[in-house]
Amino acid sequence: MAMRIGSGLGTTLALALLGCGPGGVEHDIEERPLDQAVALDTVVQALAAKSVETATFVTVLLPDRTEWTVDVVGTNLPVAVEFLTAQDRERIGDRVPIQAAPDEMPRVVMVERKDTQQSLMLRVFTDQHFRFQPNPPPDMPEAPYTIREVQARLRRDVSDFIAWYRANNAPPAP
Repeated sequence: MAMRIGSGLGTTLALALLGCGPGGVEHDIEERPLDQAVALDTVVQALAAKSVETATFVTVLLPDRTEWTVDVVGTNLPVAVEFLTAQDRERIGDRVPIQAAPDEMPRVVMVERKDTQQSLMLRVFTDQHFRFQPNPPPDMPEAPYTIREVQARLRRDVSDFIAWYRANNAPPAP
């Protein structure tokens, strides 16, 4: 009997060494984009933390003079933030620059607030770059992106935009 156990163990070991054993666990891990309402709350909070007062859903004229309702604008700083969903991307097409990848240099576009004719610097974010895993399996090989981590990244990106604006476009002090 000891021979049979040893033989079975040897066969299992040989198969494992040859790569013929059971494969690793693979999962189809669900990813979701950050919900637009959650994203807009996060944007407004990030702007408030930088002392930027806001208005939401303000009509602007894009560079090609097309009207667009932008998600959030600063009322005491000439900035605007748009968080595009898949449906928004279809509607807006290539009228505003959208980052192809999250690590690509952000692009800013000048737009005009329709009601006041004020020029605004618009920073566009897209839900494609803010995705999280709501139900990661416990044996997931990498740490999942949680909704909190994705919100923190959006907050940081909005804060970076405001810091960039203030460093490069703020009027000189008197």
